[in-house]
Amino acid sequence: MRIPVLVKKAAAAVGAAVMMMSFSACSKTEIHEISVEHKTEVPPKMMFLGDSIAAGYGLDGYKKDDNYNCPSYSNILKNKYTSELEGECGHTMVNEAVSGYTSSDLITQIQSGELDSELKDADAVVVSIGGNDLLGILFKLIDSLGIDDINNFDVKDIDFAGAAVALLGMGSEADKALEQFTVNIDIISSELKSRTDGTLFVQTLYDPVEYFDRLSVITEFTAQNIEKLNNIISEKSANGYKVIDVAPRFKGRADELTNITKMDIHPNAAGHEIIAEEVDKAFRATGFSYYTIEKVKDEPGYGSRIAVLCSIIAAALIVIIGIVLIVRQKLKK
Repeated sequence: MRIPVLVKKAAAAVGAAVMMMSFSACSKTEIHEISVEHKTEVPPKMMFLGDSIAAGYGLDGYKKDDNYNCPSYSNILKNKYTSELEGECGHTMVNEAVSGYTSSDLITQIQSGELDSELKDADAVVVSIGGNDLLGILFKLIDSLGIDDINNFDVKDIDFAGAAVALLGMGSEADKALEQFTVNIDIISSELKSRTDGTLFVQTLYDPVEYFDRLSVITEFTAQNIEKLNNIISEKSANGYKVIDVAPRFKGRADELTNITKMDIHPNAAGHEIIAEEVDKAFRATGFSYYTIEKVKDEPGYGSRIAVLCSIIAAALIVIIGIVLIVRQKLKK
């Protein structure tokens, strides 16, 4: 028996509808915005905190309330990265280091909240701290020796017996300072991690006093305590920061890389170049990201094509079932 014309027309209409649905679904394109990650070796935004070493004390152009116009390692890297990231995400450097700060001072500064807005979107936070916790004790020792000019004195005129007595008391002071620093570096790390998702870095302390090789009582005392300080920094890094170990680069080069010949422990311009190299190396070993919002065309993918195919099959089955039912009705008549 031949299929009625009406059935043929119905099947054709359904088939056409299925074809239109398939074409529409497959050809539909949407434009929407997505966040795209871009990798970079250096941080789009970096922040420096801590003491006079990070601030650039003693360099040409340094001013107490201006950390941005001297050849410090933060400014060396700022200029380098501004050029490197030009045409991409750009670069921002913030330096909130304060000359004279101890680890306790840094905790107070962080907890005050005054740094929160800058910390929030910082990609890297670099901390130089600990020198003022310890080295002030050293200069008390030098004073106890009765030395007026560290570069011009006669060893025979020094009261080493009195210095030995003073050294015992100062050793106890150093132990207390290091004990407090152990507590403080944990607090600093914790407070910073609660305020930024950026990577934290802490620098080790170089030994500027090795220059005084004629005074072993001073150099040995200082070397031992600086080593203890740096060991604390390394051991505590497990709590969430990376160590930038600048100390070895200064070993045996205090007269070349610091102002110690002028009784100033701070790095000179050459010393800041060395620290910049170490910070840069630590950054590149870490790696960073920045994100852009981009518009993309959303072409139907594999999932969309499967959905369309399923719709076609379902529609075809409906047509076939409809035809079968109609034919059966006709046969019964």
